[in-house]
Amino acid sequence: MADGDRPIVRMFTRAPSTVRWETRLVEGRGLDLRVLGPGALRRAYAFADAPALVKYQVEYERQLISNGFQVCSQSERRDGHERRRQPRSTTDRRKQ
Repeated sequence: MADGDRPIVRMFTRAPSTVRWETRLVEGRGLDLRVLGPGALRRAYAFADAPALVKYQVEYERQLISNGFQVCSQSERRDGHERRRQPRSTTDRRKQ
């Protein structure tokens, strides 16, 4: 976790539900884990150190998998280049 502003994201899915984990460093406090989903559920947890966080995540992941969730192979869709800064290869379909 080199960048404290950008969380490490992990996604779990079970149609039609999604659970998103966001883990980030919090200066002076340790680590935070935010769990978004399934549905409108939102939870936040604080951990003093990495071993405590990992222990909790392992148990939580086991529970999700036993309830039919699967780990997404690509956890954050927007990694990579910024496509909006690239010129379009075709004409804009909305202006036709």
